Amino acid sequence: MFTLREILTRSTEYLKKNGIEGARLDGELLVAHVLGLSRLKLYLQLERPLEETELAAARRLLWQRAKKRLPVADLLGKKEFYGLDFFVDESVLIPRPETELLVERVLEFAPGAQTALEVGVGSGAIAVSLAKALPKLQVWATDLSEQALAVAQKNCLLHQVTGQVHLYKGSLGAPLEELAGSFEVVVSNPPYIPKGELAALAPELKCEPQLALDGGADGLAVIRPLVRQAFSFLSPGGLLALEIGSGQGQAVTGIAQEAGFADSQCQSDYARLERLFFAWRPGK
Repeated sequence: MFTLREILTRSTEYLKKNGIEGARLDGELLVAHVLGLSRLKLYLQLERPLEETELAAARRLLWQRAKKRLPVADLLGKKEFYGLDFFVDESVLIPRPETELLVERVLEFAPGAQTALEVGVGSGAIAVSLAKALPKLQVWATDLSEQALAVAQKNCLLHQVTGQVHLYKGSLGAPLEELAGSFEVVVSNPPYIPKGELAALAPELKCEPQLALDGGADGLAVIRPLVRQAFSFLSPGGLLALEIGSGQGQAVTGIAQEAGFADSQCQSDYARLERLFFAWRPGK
């Protein structure tokens, strides 16, 4: 019978051997999930022997991570984002730390906002995080995927913001055309990876919905119409906040200027890669 200490050591070695970055963390998360423990509590029970059923469940998850390269978040069915746990599955993009920066900057640039539109809501991580941080904020959110909207609805219920976040099925802002000119913020993490680069993505990313990744030939196929629509949806002085691909800042700035935006800026992520774009509609 193996102890928890032995299983953690063997899990790390197994994942490393199969080329998994962050093998120790992934092993801890998967074993903790099987045992219903926090990572901290794992280290308070290192000499605990594991039952055969627990070992079998841990081996199954570790094999799926190592051999099928399924993301840990999909295996756990959840992902932490901006201090909150979100339900995720294969129908939505797994929320990432870089996108937390997008939420932080929206809160910094529009701390008193009461109306926002999120295009491509996915899991609902951005919309829910903004709603929790700004209790007076009302967020309208769209997505093309019914499965993604179901996940977002589940997360809205989980975090008790169904009265603040309103979900609609459709392309970009199309379902909300009657609300044009009424939003203080338009925010989105759109698909921005050039189609030709998708095949070279890490196996874990290939498990995620291509609809949320594929930005067309140059990575800007969704961003172009999104920026144009955002201008019409924003009220004077309103903020456009986007996550973009590294190296796309100049092109997105040009698109925004053509759409009528005045002030704009790009910011980097934790890896010092160009990742965030902000622009303001003139007026006010």
